[in-house]
Amino acid sequence: MQDGQVRNGIYGSATVHGSVQQARQMTFHQYATPAAPVEWPVVIGRIPPKATAFQPREQLREAIDEARGQYGTVVLSQVLAGGGGVGKSQLAAHYAREAVETGTDLVLWADAAEPSAVTDLYARAAIAVQAPGTSGDAAEQDAEHFLAWLTATEHSWLIVLDNTTEHTPEQLWPVTSRGGRGRVIATTRHRGAASTGGDRALVDVSTYSPAESAAYLGERLERAKCARFLDEHAAELAEELGHLPLALAHAAAYMVNTRRSCGRYLELFRDRPRSLDTVLPARTGADGYRGPVTAALLLALDAAQQEEPVGLAGPALQLAALLDPAGHPQGLWSTEEVLEHLGSVRGTPVTADDALDALAVLHNYSLVTLTETTDREVTLHALTARAALDIGPDVPEAWLAAADALAELWPSADYSAQGLAATLRANTGVLAGHRTSDLIRPSRGIHQLLFYCGISLIEAGLYTTSIRYWSSLAAASERVLGIDHPDTLTARNNLAAAYSDAGHTDEAMRLQEEVLEDRRRVLGDDHPDTLTTRNNLAVTYRGAGRTDDAVSLLEQVLEDRRRVLGDDHPDTLTARHNLAVTESETGRIDDAVDLLEQVLEDRRRVLDADHPDTLLTCNNLAVMYWEAGLRDRSLEMLRQAVADLDRVLGPDHPDTALATENLRDLTRGPQPDAAHDSSTRSPSSEAEPGSAV
Repeated sequence: MQDGQVRNGIYGSATVHGSVQQARQMTFHQYATPAAPVEWPVVIGRIPPKATAFQPREQLREAIDEARGQYGTVVLSQVLAGGGGVGKSQLAAHYAREAVETGTDLVLWADAAEPSAVTDLYARAAIAVQAPGTSGDAAEQDAEHFLAWLTATEHSWLIVLDNTTEHTPEQLWPVTSRGGRGRVIATTRHRGAASTGGDRALVDVSTYSPAESAAYLGERLERAKCARFLDEHAAELAEELGHLPLALAHAAAYMVNTRRSCGRYLELFRDRPRSLDTVLPARTGADGYRGPVTAALLLALDAAQQEEPVGLAGPALQLAALLDPAGHPQGLWSTEEVLEHLGSVRGTPVTADDALDALAVLHNYSLVTLTETTDREVTLHALTARAALDIGPDVPEAWLAAADALAELWPSADYSAQGLAATLRANTGVLAGHRTSDLIRPSRGIHQLLFYCGISLIEAGLYTTSIRYWSSLAAASERVLGIDHPDTLTARNNLAAAYSDAGHTDEAMRLQEEVLEDRRRVLGDDHPDTLTTRNNLAVTYRGAGRTDDAVSLLEQVLEDRRRVLGDDHPDTLTARHNLAVTESETGRIDDAVDLLEQVLEDRRRVLDADHPDTLLTCNNLAVMYWEAGLRDRSLEMLRQAVADLDRVLGPDHPDTALATENLRDLTRGPQPDAAHDSSTRSPSSEAEPGSAV
C-alpha cells in the first residue's frame, strides 16, 4: 500500500464440492479438513498485570458477585461503573486472572473503546474455539459466529469488555449463556441507560476506603524498600488525594523516585497554584476527584522533566497522549517525524535513544507503562492522556508528527502484520478523533494515514465499518477540500469499493459511475485515476452479471493503459489479467489461458519471478489449466506456486495457506466449475501510486 487508492479486480477460480473457502484469487468448494482439537483453556487478549500492591477490595467484590444473582436469577453481565482512576480495570483483571487460575474454559479480554478492535478479537476467538461457520476471511462474520458459540456452548467462559461507552454497539455484548456457565464483566465511565439495558447489572465502583489507601501506601513503599517515607502524614495525604487509586499510585511513584516522605509530598501537593483547578475543573457527573489526580500528575511530570534527557518527558507525554491509551508501537519513537518534532519542541536535536530514555523516565513515574505486548509496547491510562492534553499547549505539529509516524509504520501489506495493522487502525481512530481538521487541510489534502486506515479496514474484512469510515471521510473531504478535489474523488472511489466488497453492488455501481464522470471532467480521460475507476466499474459490472459490459470496458481500459502507461506498467498487466479472467467466464477458456500465460511471462520479467503478484498469477493460471482439462500441468504449476509462496511469504501467510488448500483439493480430484475471484479489488495493487495527493 503506497497511497489511498482502493482498486477492484478479478482473479480466476475453480470449484470443487464441499465447504467454501475464498482466496484473494479464486474460490474452491472443498472438503473440510478435520481441525486439531481445541486445547482448553483458551485465553484471548492481554489481561493487564496485577498492579503493584493491588488491594483485593473484598466488600466491592462481594457487591459485584451479589449483582450477578440479583432479581432471583443469574444476570449475565456485571457493569463496573465509575470515574477515571477508581480501579475498575484492575478489578476486572482480578476476575480474569481468577478465572484462568480456576480453569474457566475461555477467558477473553477486550479493550472496548475501539469497537473494530473488539470485532477483530472476537474473530480471533472464533478461530481459536472453532466456532461453527468460522472462515477466517471476514472478521465481522466470524465475530457473529463467536457470539453465537457463546450462546450455545456448554463450556465455561468469561468475557471482559474494558472501557465500554454509551456508544459501544449492542451487537458486541454477549446476550445469554447456556446453563449460566458464561459471564460478562464490563467497565465503563457511563452510568446511564446503556450500562443497565439488556441482561446487565450496574455496580458502582468508588474510591479506596481509608483502610485500603493506608494498606496500598504501606505495601507500595515497602516493596520499593522505602518504608521509612511512610510517616504520620500518610492518612492525611490519602485523604487529600481523595483515596483515588490512580492518584495514590502517582504519589507513591513520585515519593519513591524523588526520595520524599508522605509529609514532604503533601507540602508540594498543597503548594500547587489554585489556577490548576481552573484549568482542570472536576468533571460534571464524575466522582469529583479529577482535580487531585491532575495535581498528582503535574508533580510527577515536573520531576520527570528534570531527569535525563532533561526537558523531553513533557513533549513525549504530550505526543503519547494523542494516541490509543491501550497501546502504540514503540517503533514510533524511532521515526524521523517524531524525532524531528521532539527536537523542535526541546530546541536541540533528539536521537532515538533520547526518545526511548524519555519513555523510560515516564514509565518510572507511572505516567506511561512499557509492556511486552507486541505492537502495543507503550500504554498510558486514558485519564493521564486526557490530563496531559488539557494542560499542554495546542501544537498542531504534534498531530501531524504522530500521523506521519503512524503512516511510516504501516506495513506494505496488512496480511504480513495483521496485529500491527489492527493497532495502527486503533491509533489512527484515536488521533483523528482528537482533531480531524489537522489531518485534512487545503494545503495538503487528506493525510495519507487516513487512506491507509480505510484500506486496512477493507482488507481486514470489516466491510460495514469501512463503509462508515469512507462515507465519513468523503463527506469531510468534500467540506474542507471541495467535491472536485482529487482526494475527495479518491475517497468516494474507495467508498464504492467498500460497497462492492460488502455486496452492495447497486450502490457501488452508482457511485463508481458518478466518480468516473467527475474524474473525466476534473482529471481527464487518460489520467491513471480515471482509468482505475473505469477498471473498478468493469469489475462491478461483472459482479452484477453484466459480463459482456465488463469485457467491453476492460478491453477499453487495457487499450488506454497500454497507450498511457505502456505495455509493461503494473496497472496494464493488471488490466490484462482481469480481462483474461473475465473472458474465461464467457466460455473462451482457451483465449483466456493464452492471455494469462502471457501475463505471467511479463510479470516474471517486469516484477520478478518471486513477486507476490507473479506468484498469484501462477495460482490463477493453474486453476484455468484445470478448467481447460490440463490436469497434470495444473497440479505441477500449483505445487510450484505453493512452494514459492511458502518460501517468499512464509507458511502462515493467507495466500500460502489458501494455495496449499487449493492444491490439496485438486489432488482429491474434484472438477472446478468456473473461475471467479472472492473480492472486487485488483489482486496486484489495491492502491495506485500518486492517487492520494
